[in-house]
Amino acid sequence: MASTMTRAALAPPAVASARRGTKARTTAASGAGGKSQKAVRWTLSRAGSKRGATASSSASSWPVSDASTAAAGATRDTRAVRRGASLVPAAVAEPPAAPAASSDSSEGKETFNWHLQWYPVAFTSDLVDDAPLAFTLLGQPLVFWKDSISGEYRCTADKCPHRLAPLSEGRINAKGEIECGYHGWSFDGADGKCTNIPQLPADAPALATALASPRSCVTPFPTAVAQGMLWVLPISTFDAPAPEDRPPLPLIPELENPDCVVQDIFRDLPMDYGTLLENVLDVSHVNFTHHNSVGKRENATPVVLEMVGALQQEGFTGIWKEGPRNGKYGSQYTEFSAPSLMRHTVITDTFTTVTVVYAVPTTPGRCRLMARFPFIFKSKLPRLFFKIVPQWYSHLSQNAILEDDQIFLHKQERLIEIEQKIKGLGYAQACYMPTKADVYVGAFRKWIKEMAGGSPAWPKGMEQRLPPAEVTRTALLDRFNSHTVNCKSCAVALSNLVKVRKVLRVASLVALAAAAAAFARQMPVFAVVGSAVLAAALAGVREFLGGLIGKMRVGPYPPPRRPPSMMEAALETARVSLM
Repeated sequence: MASTMTRAALAPPAVASARRGTKARTTAASGAGGKSQKAVRWTLSRAGSKRGATASSSASSWPVSDASTAAAGATRDTRAVRRGASLVPAAVAEPPAAPAASSDSSEGKETFNWHLQWYPVAFTSDLVDDAPLAFTLLGQPLVFWKDSISGEYRCTADKCPHRLAPLSEGRINAKGEIECGYHGWSFDGADGKCTNIPQLPADAPALATALASPRSCVTPFPTAVAQGMLWVLPISTFDAPAPEDRPPLPLIPELENPDCVVQDIFRDLPMDYGTLLENVLDVSHVNFTHHNSVGKRENATPVVLEMVGALQQEGFTGIWKEGPRNGKYGSQYTEFSAPSLMRHTVITDTFTTVTVVYAVPTTPGRCRLMARFPFIFKSKLPRLFFKIVPQWYSHLSQNAILEDDQIFLHKQERLIEIEQKIKGLGYAQACYMPTKADVYVGAFRKWIKEMAGGSPAWPKGMEQRLPPAEVTRTALLDRFNSHTVNCKSCAVALSNLVKVRKVLRVASLVALAAAAAAFARQMPVFAVVGSAVLAAALAGVREFLGGLIGKMRVGPYPPPRRPPSMMEAALETARVSLM
């Protein structure tokens, strides 16, 4: 998972100061190649974070695209290698040390509360008003819908108390309530109370008794809408703190900047929540895993990551002083705000870019990635370019970047599970990590083991082992079920492309028939050739659109980091031709 989708992985702290409860800190970041140090002001990306004072703005793990620097000269490359070499640690890197006893230490704190946290569920641009949305969070099936009367989004447990059918298979009735599709029981999303049981007479005392029973209710959960995302606090509305006492939403202050443009994507991934976060925190894999997509092997230099402050229950911050692209854009700042937010930030004189990843734990071995890529350009031209590219089209390349490492991450976590649960080894024992490039990974693994109970808080009794590995690449590269079906932009585009292809098919056949008729009637050559060329052009466009449709269903293989074998190329051509 590149730490750099699309173009970059950088972040703008300039807007962060506008966030309530956010403190700013000035840190000295040494410039690459012997430049004098300069102070960089960077801010905490989580508004009102309980970390209360630890400032940070993240740097990107999905680096800037290499297209803009493909023509870099050999002289600059030589300087970059020397600069990278000067950062090589003198000794083997060690896992982050336990924080010293201080006011910042997490010692003595209660176990991390996974449920008293806000999690993003979907982008509001992908939501529809006339159907419920099913989503699983921390192993708990939930149903979301928009109350047509109040205009608010509701969330309850996705389980009718009558016969335990999923409410998400029902409908939203005229009162803005969720109605079970099995027997028609209806529920108010605000308090979870049952409002109608069709099997009981409306004037019967039994109906009032049943509706008053706690057993007829569903569990409601608090929701919020902010920065174009739907959020949920997975703790019962009745057990949750008062609204003013709830934790703040982990928002991105840069998105409030009027000059900010943002690219968003979500995807349901066949990997554990921890595997995703570990991957996006790892900045050193980008030039290798994502070679020819958002990285280049020849740009790789030794990566020296440093922690800024102590590891805390609320997360950690860090800095990569040299930064991506051999230091071309300056230092990169990284923040992990527990349990889900990771962000990388890079700030230059002409732009600020942030790579934001929310890793949402759904079930063991699966998670939802919610990625955002805010860019703040001083020039209007780049902002205009970002706005004119259709979202569905940008999702094609963003999905491809995610797939660069999706297959081996799915397999890797199962090998690690064997080392840990069968051989009894710790993560640091199972994996050999002798460089400073793994500092963030070590810090995250230390956090989840020592401060967060070892894993997300799955329901009691839920099987916590990873599910069986997928046996086909097609299942791992599936885009339709993991993204397209729930992405409004891609779903609408897919439907339109299919319709256009049908029209093109008819049009190309008509043009071909016209060419044959013109030839048979010995019409002028230009009429025959023109009709034939038109038929061929229409067929070519139809084939091109078929390739786009194929990419909305299944990602191509192999990834760009290596050329396909003869057999792989033949199979990919055959797959596209069947669209």
